[in-house]
Amino acid sequence: MSIQNFITNANWFAQNKATHPFNYTEGPERMSAIGQWPVKYPVNCDCSAFVTFCAWLAGLGDPNGQKYDHEGYTGTLLSHNTHIPVDQVQAGDIVVYGPGTGWHTAIVVDVEHGDILTVSMGEQGDPSYVWVNAPKVLPSQGHPVDGREPQTFLRLNPAVVGTVHTLS
Repeated sequence: MSIQNFITNANWFAQNKATHPFNYTEGPERMSAIGQWPVKYPVNCDCSAFVTFCAWLAGLGDPNGQKYDHEGYTGTLLSHNTHIPVDQVQAGDIVVYGPGTGWHTAIVVDVEHGDILTVSMGEQGDPSYVWVNAPKVLPSQGHPVDGREPQTFLRLNPAVVGTVHTLS
């Protein structure tokens, strides 16, 4: 159930960003919301901190493998989660764009007919819905497309290790 909470959290933030804002930052405060309940807005984070924050809220283990020490980044996400082929991607997985330790990461919230929709925290004004690649079957619904390559898909460990927090 906690992977479902992970997806629910990402969707909730994308749908409620007008009243529950985020600030995009790569500074030292980017993971400051982790461990703080109730959530204090605006939340300061970058892409990997957003993934980590949503996992913490869902009660999952730290997807960076660092016990929520506020030090993870896309490289630790890549090294601590199971790499999966694109044809096995499902909601609750994450995508990392770029070579090496990656440039950006986002949470997969829907997969239908090979079309992959994410919630991305990549700039001020996010989190927002973004397609991994241009949808081939589904209507775009006005969501932008990321499309950067390479694309590495990761499956998180679904074990519940902490408190599941419910957003409202």
